[in-house]
Amino acid sequence: MGQKSHADTSWIIALFDPEDSHHGKALREFEELASPPSISAFAFAELLVSFYNADLPTSTKELRAAFPSVIPLDAEYVILGAEIRSENKIALSDSLIIATALLEKSDLLTFDKSMKAVYERIK
Repeated sequence: MGQKSHADTSWIIALFDPEDSHHGKALREFEELASPPSISAFAFAELLVSFYNADLPTSTKELRAAFPSVIPLDAEYVILGAEIRSENKIALSDSLIIATALLEKSDLLTFDKSMKAVYERIK
């Protein structure tokens, strides 16, 4: 992969959950990265909820170590996210993550096919 990358919640869950159908692919992609992917503050919050509600063998400390770059959502990210949502009829959470990947000039790591399609179309 090489360049900067930005992870969606679905990709991170697959990375840490051996039971996830995408686990192997996420591991391979992670190993190919030049550096840990960034994650938006919104996706990090989603991720924490998922981990608190599941019995996964990963702590929040391990998550912070694996994803040291948590991108805060400021007005620029929120404005672009709202624009993406209104033009593509996708969930606000997905549009915010796409906006963050775009503004950070990063590849988007996701297993959400509709989200990936929107990202690829507008990048």
